Amino acid sequence: MSNFNFFEWMRNGVKSAVLLGVSDAVEEIGMPTEADGSDNNILGFMQNAKAQQKLTNSSSTTNSSTRGGTRKRLGRSLKDIEPSTK
Repeated sequence: MSNFNFFEWMRNGVKSAVLLGVSDAVEEIGMPTEADGSDNNILGFMQNAKAQQKLTNSSSTTNSSTRGGTRKRLGRSLKDIEPSTK
């Protein structure tokens, strides 16, 4: 009788799925080259993502205020953890 380890089986499954996904993405998109200016593409993507996040955050704050509820914090911030120095 063999010893079955569920978590090892799960890790191996996730690992193979990620590796196959990356392999498929590389086949579909292709490897970036230095001449493509991929740094500029990444920079443009990040700037667009930041702008989209600002729009999402501003719309979510207006939506939360119209719902009448407040957002519950799930944890403590660094300010809550650090002792106050007075």
